[in-house]
Amino acid sequence: MMHQQIADWYPMLEKVVSTPTAWLLSTADRIAVTVGVPEGSLPFEKYKVFIEAILLSFLLYVVLGVCLKLVSGILRWGHVALNTRHVPSVSSLEHRGKEGNTLRALIDRYIVVPLFGQALVLAKGCPWEHMYRWVTDRSLVKFRVLHRTGIIVGDPKGMKRIFQTGYKLYDKDLDFSYGPFLPILGTGLVTANGKHWQKQRLLMAPALRIDMLDAILPIAKRASERLSEKLETLRGKRVAVDIEEEFRLLTLQVIGEAILSLGPKECNDVFPSLYLPVMEESNRRVLAPWRYLYPVQAYQYSSRVKKLDTFIKGIIRQRRAERKRQGDAYVQKDVLDKILDSVDKGGTVWNAAAETQLCYEIKTFLLAGHETSASMLTWTIYELARGDGKAASKVREEATAFLKKPATLQRENVEKMQWTLSCLKESLRKYSVVPVVTRDLNKDDELCGTPLPKGSWIICHLQRVHHLYKDPLAWKPDRFMPGGEYDSFDDEIRPYMFLPFIQGPRNCLGQYFALIEARVVLGSLCEKFSWSLVDPKTQGVTHPTVIPIGPVGGLEVYVE
Repeated sequence: MMHQQIADWYPMLEKVVSTPTAWLLSTADRIAVTVGVPEGSLPFEKYKVFIEAILLSFLLYVVLGVCLKLVSGILRWGHVALNTRHVPSVSSLEHRGKEGNTLRALIDRYIVVPLFGQALVLAKGCPWEHMYRWVTDRSLVKFRVLHRTGIIVGDPKGMKRIFQTGYKLYDKDLDFSYGPFLPILGTGLVTANGKHWQKQRLLMAPALRIDMLDAILPIAKRASERLSEKLETLRGKRVAVDIEEEFRLLTLQVIGEAILSLGPKECNDVFPSLYLPVMEESNRRVLAPWRYLYPVQAYQYSSRVKKLDTFIKGIIRQRRAERKRQGDAYVQKDVLDKILDSVDKGGTVWNAAAETQLCYEIKTFLLAGHETSASMLTWTIYELARGDGKAASKVREEATAFLKKPATLQRENVEKMQWTLSCLKESLRKYSVVPVVTRDLNKDDELCGTPLPKGSWIICHLQRVHHLYKDPLAWKPDRFMPGGEYDSFDDEIRPYMFLPFIQGPRNCLGQYFALIEARVVLGSLCEKFSWSLVDPKTQGVTHPTVIPIGPVGGLEVYVE
């Protein structure tokens, strides 16, 4: 019976592959004629069966792969849907937020939600704002995007389970949220799971120890001085400056020098043209996966990734050759040297795979080292510019005391800038520049008292937790001063009430790096300048689709 079915299908498959085969053979003949070879004189025809066999094998491989993925998806999401029926779900009234519109609610309940779940709602407006609304007043809530069931968590105790006590059960979500970033970040720390993540974490951790925090201070100070020189030429001239873009370039310069000893010109020449466009396109693909099919964008994307990889691998090879040539006389320069030390001490076999993995880690450091820092600084400048000047004056006072003289630029002094740090933390809390992170549950677990099955897709709503503070939409740096609101939370949940860098074993390795860099930059600039918004009525709207979240249209300010 099986043999008869295959025999029935074979003529159709043969017909499918015969057309492209004929096209390939005729194209080869035309090329031969173009270069002066008589038509039909080359024996292309005898390769027809071979070409058809290759095309048929490829077609079967693709069809089989698609079928297996479909079956796997049906089994996983069917299992999750059946075993989360007890979880509170987004109702037809809630999912649009139009509780007074009964007709729309009925259409949603009996037509839209059964067919699409909440997919159509999430495709419009800001996805994490919809999720914020759904999880308000609940520890967790269930929603659906077509076949995929998601569980939104907005409770600090749930966050503790995910990030700390049960972190091994909650893997990075590589097939949805992180999927578009895999071409650039590969199997780096941000996207790695399990034993591979543990190995890479141990390898990378020494690169960001205390001595690296000391090394970042003069780098951040020099970058601030370069920006100050540019801003000085615009002081008082009422010329708009997009401070968000300036911070993106500045933080890339800082991380470029700290990791790879690159100069500011080299950073400006390479990263804005290669790295930033790739990250922007990856961000777009998270919510618009059809962009994978755009041929021009796909070509530009892959071309930029290849060029960036070639650039970084070239630096790695050059550095390894330099270290080998100088031997014991070699003096460490940057994070790359520290990583290479860890690689050598760990006995890692150096080959193409090891080089590619290190390239992934360098790109991961670039992402983690500048995106959050730039957004944090941008929102802090926004709040200082729209405030009454008191907060800015306190930042200026700390900068004068701890940054102005070269002798005071020491980590111990920068860490005394508590008010400046509180301003930065409050910006991270209020604006939640990374509003959600996602996880895949790899084993049955209980979350917030609710049993969840293996395969569940977990959305950790950090913004919701950050808005559990009193008067959450107000910008109040005092919350993070000693004895402030943050200190008043119970010890059990306090670390999970502020999650811009996550918590637990998978927390951000570069968080102290980012916060000490930002204190130097913000203090140095505020010590010299004050700011005013170009259009206070329209500025400061959070971007609805890009993470880390920045203001729509950047942040144009006047320098005073």
